[in-house]
This record gives sequence, C-alpha cells and structure tokens, in this order.
Amino acid sequence: MKPTYTTWLRRMTASAMLLASVASPVPALAFDSFEELLDRSDSMGNADELFSDLEELRRNKIPVNRATEEQLLKLPLLSAADAAKIIEWREQRGPIGSVAELEAVIGKDTARRFAAYLSFELPPEVKKKALPERVKGSVIGRVFWEDPPRAGVTNGKYAGGNRHVYSRFQAATPHYGVHLLSDSDVGEPDIDDFLSFNVHAEGIGMLTQAVIGNYRLSFGQGLVFGQGRYFFKGSDAVDGVLLFAPALRPYISAGEDNFLQGVAATLAPGPFELTAFTSSNKVDATIKNDVVTSIATTGYHRTATELNKKDNLTQEVKGVNLRYRYRAGELSTAIGATWAKYRYGLPLSWLDDGKNGGQLGSVEASAVYRNTQVFGEAAYATEPGALSWICGVQSDLAKGITGVVSMRDYAFEYYSPFAGAFAERGDNASNESGLYLGLKAKVRDNLTLAGLYDRFRFPVLDKRYYVYPSSGYEARFYATWKQNRWMTWDAMYQHKEKEEAKKQFDSNIGTSRYIPVPKITNRVQLGLVVECSPGITLKSRAAFKSLRSHFVTGAESEEGWLLYQQINLKRGPFTLKTRLARFDTDSYDVALYAYEDDLPLVYMLNAYYGRGKAWFIVLDFEPVKNFNLTAKYETTWYDDRDVYSSGNDLRNTSSPGSYHVGCMLKF
Repeated sequence: MKPTYTTWLRRMTASAMLLASVASPVPALAFDSFEELLDRSDSMGNADELFSDLEELRRNKIPVNRATEEQLLKLPLLSAADAAKIIEWREQRGPIGSVAELEAVIGKDTARRFAAYLSFELPPEVKKKALPERVKGSVIGRVFWEDPPRAGVTNGKYAGGNRHVYSRFQAATPHYGVHLLSDSDVGEPDIDDFLSFNVHAEGIGMLTQAVIGNYRLSFGQGLVFGQGRYFFKGSDAVDGVLLFAPALRPYISAGEDNFLQGVAATLAPGPFELTAFTSSNKVDATIKNDVVTSIATTGYHRTATELNKKDNLTQEVKGVNLRYRYRAGELSTAIGATWAKYRYGLPLSWLDDGKNGGQLGSVEASAVYRNTQVFGEAAYATEPGALSWICGVQSDLAKGITGVVSMRDYAFEYYSPFAGAFAERGDNASNESGLYLGLKAKVRDNLTLAGLYDRFRFPVLDKRYYVYPSSGYEARFYATWKQNRWMTWDAMYQHKEKEEAKKQFDSNIGTSRYIPVPKITNRVQLGLVVECSPGITLKSRAAFKSLRSHFVTGAESEEGWLLYQQINLKRGPFTLKTRLARFDTDSYDVALYAYEDDLPLVYMLNAYYGRGKAWFIVLDFEPVKNFNLTAKYETTWYDDRDVYSSGNDLRNTSSPGSYHVGCMLKF
C-alpha cells in the first residue's frame, strides 16, 4: 500500500529529530540567507547572475569604511536605509571595525548576511600603510551531457551534439576588469554559440563605472530599466519589493537575453550622478511578412527554425539617467529622471501603426529618514502611449520589526523591452495593478515570523482569448526557528486565488469559448537543517501543494507532495552533497520546486512533477587552494511514464540521467 503524504511527513520529521537529538552540540550556521530565498521561489529569476555576483563580492570585498552609497548598494538586498545607517555611523562615530560593530549599526541578521562580502579596513587617512593593488580573477570550464541523449540529437533534427559547454575568464583589479564568456547548449552546433565580452573601469575620480561590451542597467524601481532584479515576488515578505541594484554593471551571466551591448558610463560630479549609454545588439525574433511577431528569449539555436531566428533582428538603444542626491543629517534623498530611445530593425506587431520603436521616460524618487524609506517611479512609453507607476514605503517599525507597503498601477498598453518591475505576473511593468503589504518580525533571537498579502488586478486577463479584467490575491506566511545551535526549521504557507482563461463548453450558447477559470492554490513547505558537526549537515524538506480549478462543468482538484533528505559532508579537500527525493503530483500544474546544489556558480531550481524518485550527488575536490574540480550526477526514476519529455527533447527512458563536470581556478 502506498504511504500517504501524512505518513511520509511523520517519518521524515521523526527521523530528522532523532538525528538532531544524537548530534553533537557544536556551533552551527543558520540557513544561508540567499539560498533560503531561492528555495522559496517557483521561478528561475536571475539567480545564476546572483551567484556570480556574490562570488565576485566575496573575492573583492566592499570596504565598509570607505564605500559610497552606490558601492554599498552592490550588495544584493541591502536597503538604502541600511546603507544610509552605515554612512551616518561612519560620519558621527568613526570607522566600523568588525562584524560585531556592524551588527550594532544594521542589526545582527543583516550584518551576518553581508559579512562575507565586506572588509573592515580603515579609511586612507587612518591606515598605517596602503596595500598594493593586485589582480584577482577566475577561469571556469564546464561540460554537461545527458544519458540517454535527446531524440533531436540522435535523429539529426538538432544540428549539434549531446553536450553543453561553458567557459569563462574574469580578471580585475580594484579599478579595472575584463570578462569573457562562451556558452553552447545541448544540440547547438557551435561551441561558441553565445559569446559575451566586456571591459570595465570603476572608482576612478568621479568615474563610478564604465563598461565597453555587454552590460545591464537598473534605474528607479525598474519600470524602464530593471535588468538587475534577482528575485521575483514571494521569495520574501519584505526583501525584493524595492529594486536594489547599481545603475550600471558589467554583464557576466550566460543568459542570452535582457542585456545591452555597447558603451555606458556613470559619472558622479558632486551630488549628481549621470549615466549615459548606447547599445547596438542582435536579438532572436520570429518574423512574418517583415513584421516581428515575437522576440525569443530562450537562447536555443538547435533546429533549422531556431537557427533561422538567431540574431536576425537589430536592437538599438541610447539614453541617459540623471540623479541628484542630497544628505542632511539623518535625511538622505535622491531624485532622478531617465530618457531612452529604442529602435528595432523591423516593425513590432504589438506597437501601433507598425512602428519599430519608441521613447521611454521616467522620474524616480527615494527618501530615507532614520529607519524609513519612501520610494517611487513613474514611467511613460510613447509607443503605444501609456503610463505605469509604483510607490511605497519600507520602515523599521520597532526593534526587529520591518514592514513594507507598496502600490502599483501598470497600464495594459505600456511597453519597455528592458523593464524588471515588481509584479505578480511577469515583470514588464504592464497590465497589472496591485496593493502589497509585507511584514517581518524577529520575535525572539531564534524566531523570525513574516507574512505578505498582495491584492492584484489585471485590466486584461488574456489579450489573445479574454480581453476583460480579472483580479485575485496571494497570502504567504513564513517562520524561521533556530531551535538550538545546530537545528534550524523553516516553514512557509501560501494561499493564492487567481483566474486563468480556458476554453470551455458554454451550454447557454451551445458552443465552446474562453471563460475565466478560478484557481485556488495552497502550498505548505517545511524544512529542517541539522548541523551535526562542522563537516556534516543534514537538510530535510516536506512540501505539499493543492490546486482547485472551478470549470463550468464543476470543480476539479489536483494535489502533489515532495519529500527529500540531503546530506552534506566535508572532510579536508573533499565536499560531497547528495539528495534522495520522493514525489507524487497529479500534473505539472501542481509541480513542486526546490533549489538543487550543482557546480559552483550554477543555479538549479528543479520542478518535481509526476510520480517517482530523484537522486543527485555532487563531489567537489580542492587539491590546492583556489582550484576546484567538481562533478555531478543526477537521475530520476519515473513510475508514471515510459519515456521522458516529447518531440525533439524526448529521451527514450523512464529514468533519464545527466553528468556535469567542471573546474574553477581562482587567482
């Protein structure tokens, strides 16, 4: 008889508590805060770039006693209020000499989150001796292949073979850097299918940042340019609502979309900050009768159809952003404006009158006073002519309690190819309005509770099938409890009500048509991390998801559950991570997502659906300092199918596997 979800949950919880009870009581670290956020997500986001940025920050730490506000805000999810606190503390009380002192400035949890990326060296006027600059960098190579290969590889429909090859070179001094990346997916014929290159300079006089090559831009709250947003809504109750990103940064990801290519620079004369940019890039597109019907973002160039789309559309962009910063005592303000003009080589079908581009403009404002930050941005697109805006306030309401309130109204017609806005559905700052409330409270030193509520509305539910409004809401609750020095629990509950346009038979008119289908989703997630010793960590997860869809013919219910147990072992130069998961879902609509360890700087968010078991093992070997060899094998045994996937991606087995091997040299 198949065990029920409740039985599995009881067994896993009892086993984890038994292991914890016999574990030696040694000091332990809590959840890694960034992995915790990623583990709550059900969308990929820009996590690969987040991992790369964190690795660079770990090796090139930000000097907390000398950094400007813009430099401090390179830290993902560091708020402008916390950056202002650091600067104010330095001005009034002098340098911050340790993590313990930083905790007194921005709080224990926030300080510990960023401690690994900060240095506490003294400013030049009180340093005994300046340290010479040195070059730091890394060389990475990775190869990935599948067993058995996809049908497109074996039947020749894919132009390339059964391998994914990635290589990257990066080198930098505190003021100059260079980055070169090459990537080729499974089935792509060219080993250098995607090439990314840039050189950059920063922190030279009033030059804050300059990039030649590939780069990303982020201004205001991302309504015009929001290419630096790492997380989507729901990863955390408070963090992630505001856009935390420098205005300009080099592009270092293998993602083949959402970046610019050309020249850009940020200058900071006095209280002003000026960013100017120009870009000429090639993008993939579907073109019919010399009109662009869609822009492809997958980056796949395997079949003849995909290869015909490769770089077949020119994208030209130019613009400027101007900000003015003012500080007086505990008040820190910034106001700015952005203007940009974009043009494609052919008309876009979604713009009026067959136009091939337009102009974008926005105004932004932010003010920090003590523990409160007020923020907002309003953006206008000339084509087809629409306004979108977002505003809000984030504040430390009391010691250990932080709240955020945000309102947004994104017009249906608004269009910016580079937006990265805070939203329920997509991030293009269009076709949505909403009210968001988030609260996080450190109830005790070892207990943090949080919750969010988001009421959203879509002016058009589906522009293809149902051009009428729809509304819904989402509520989430989080709890993190550090039971003792070696045990940490993390729990989440999600409830969402949202409509989706589905084709159904309408008995009133005797035919089928698209009708909104209300969908109610509930998700429960419980995780436990046990630090048994400095070299042994156990991670357990139980998750359950239900979906109830209300069709014209009646309600239908689907469910799914996931259980896994992971063990991490570290002994000398060896690190081993392995996980065994069991899952059972009625369909992909109730798939359960979980962060999965992979090679260094690789982010994997696995979607478990169907019925079966999954296993992976990652082995990392560091024979000498700063040189790593890493290998991963993973496989899934499905009980509900004989083959995996379909079409050119079909793999003729019920237990597909894959291998991933790589090395990284840091210097």
